Amino acid sequence: MLVAALLQQHPHHGAALPHFRAAREGGTQAHLTTHALAELFATLTSLPIKPRLLPADARRLIDTSVLKHFALISLGPTEYQDALHLTATQNLASGAIYDALHLVGARTAGCTALYTLNLRHFRALAPGDAMIVSP
Repeated sequence: MLVAALLQQHPHHGAALPHFRAAREGGTQAHLTTHALAELFATLTSLPIKPRLLPADARRLIDTSVLKHFALISLGPTEYQDALHLTATQNLASGAIYDALHLVGARTAGCTALYTLNLRHFRALAPGDAMIVSP
């Protein structure tokens, strides 16, 4: 959601932008896990866009557009163990652990919604969880 909201050329920019604006304008309390922060930087600096987003530019974009408006949630040993448990319980492998970290972080923060453009993967982790929504 954040990558789509931040980049106008992203195909889901229009769907993500209203939720991002609500967070920036204070209409919604927004959270971001420490894992999501790292993943956001990695994604922004590896996208095949022209011109390519340089690491310093990605950092500046994150600092000014995201971190000022999102509460940062630190994930510790308990959250990582919970994510491992959730992933293994659903018999999921590989990158599913990263989605599990987002979900566990959202639960830890007491979020009422976790917005994602990857609904299928999150539904595999937590079938029927009403917190998981797509714009």
